[in-house]
Amino acid sequence: MRWVVVLLIGWFASVAAADAPRQAALGFDHMVHDRTIVISTGAAIPCVRCPVDRGGRLVGRPDHATCFGACHGAPPKAPPTKRPIVVPPERAKLCAACHSEASLVAPFAGSLPVAYPPYAIDPDFSLVLGHRQHLAIACTQCHAETQGKDGRMRAPPHAAHARCLGCHDGLAGHGPTMTRCETCHQRAAGAPQPPSMVEPTLPMGATFSHKAHASRAAAGKACATCHAAVIATDDVTLPRPTAKTCAIGGCHDAKAAFAITTACTKCHREPPKRSFEVARPVTRFLHALPAHAAARLPCASCHRLAPSGEIVAGDHAACSGCHDEFGSTKPTICGACHNSTEPWRALTADRTPPATTEFGASLDHGTHAATPCLACHRLRTGTRELRPPRGHGSCTTAGCHAVTGGPAPQLADCTGCHQRGFFSTREATRATAAWSVRNRFSHAAAHRLGRDGAPLPCTTCHDDLRSPTVMALATPAKPRCAPCHDGATAFKLTGTACVRCHGARR
Repeated sequence: MRWVVVLLIGWFASVAAADAPRQAALGFDHMVHDRTIVISTGAAIPCVRCPVDRGGRLVGRPDHATCFGACHGAPPKAPPTKRPIVVPPERAKLCAACHSEASLVAPFAGSLPVAYPPYAIDPDFSLVLGHRQHLAIACTQCHAETQGKDGRMRAPPHAAHARCLGCHDGLAGHGPTMTRCETCHQRAAGAPQPPSMVEPTLPMGATFSHKAHASRAAAGKACATCHAAVIATDDVTLPRPTAKTCAIGGCHDAKAAFAITTACTKCHREPPKRSFEVARPVTRFLHALPAHAAARLPCASCHRLAPSGEIVAGDHAACSGCHDEFGSTKPTICGACHNSTEPWRALTADRTPPATTEFGASLDHGTHAATPCLACHRLRTGTRELRPPRGHGSCTTAGCHAVTGGPAPQLADCTGCHQRGFFSTREATRATAAWSVRNRFSHAAAHRLGRDGAPLPCTTCHDDLRSPTVMALATPAKPRCAPCHDGATAFKLTGTACVRCHGARR
């Protein structure tokens, strides 16, 4: 029984709520209103019939005189104060378009609150505004220089028509008068779609400040500097500035401000709302690739020299001159150095250079005869002995080569020493030479010391250093080995032990 009582109470409460007077106006529907007039063979009412028109300007708002009289009969009379308002049933819906039902049934307090604009439903009209049509108008006449948290420029807080009064005033040479409403406002079903920027691929949000950019560069004070594509269209879908837009001279060109190819997270800190699945290119950079070989760029366009003479690691600027992929969701080159491409992530360059070079250095030993061999040949790796260090460390000692000055070739003259394919060709030539001992000979251990136990100088074996190139450097002749390989200190050069030096490739 108790549950039945509870259910009955809830039912009565819901009925009472449903019958309670509405606290908001029903709203005015232009399309239904016009349809009703037209199907009753009446003429459509001009827009300016309802807003108050003074000299071509819309001022004030509709009142009782707009609705009553020729259209809806005599206007209602105000009852005495604190007396109930009597609304005839046939006028109840008409009055409820602007006044709430609750205010119509309450004792009259001298005036009734009005919902204006009375759009409780979606507005019936949309604004058609072409930027290209308004090229002669300053952007800030409509867009106030105030920025919201999302980085967008806000419209002025005053009424929308106030932005248009200076032009649409009916004077000769100006735009259509304000009373020609249909010129800008078109009938629409549902919520109107105002002009909006296209969804960004890489959002910037509040990290971008219009105010800061307008004050830093004279060019930035003109909206068209960045939004040239916007003012060139009358579409409601507005294109956004691109990375190229930011990289123009005087802006993010690495001189006036940081380049767009560096410090990505200064602008792009958050991922987009939609999924951002980026292809992971894995192709390593190679000078010999057809596209790179065809470009034939000067070495210095990618490889800069530090004051010390060492090569500075390449940066994005070396790539951006040819590859316009910054901001792309499907890049093809980023994987040459990085394991990812999204600018809001820490993009560590984790792809190291290949173990062997595509080039190689040509060195004239004859002109370097006064330099000790171990000044250059001092490293041992897992695959090579007495390897010179990478870079120019062996070439920049006192009295040697420098960035500018010093003996020729200078360090900036890359092709004076380096040739593409030189290293691989040299290795192949040496390894396949007749009776080559390169794959079995070791400078370490027994070959490091002489018969008397003293360290052997390099010239003990390499006595012919007059060759102009490393590739043509003569292999020590067999007699250079005989003093040690005499059958006592080491095995003899004659006999059946040839394979110990001249064996198959290891």
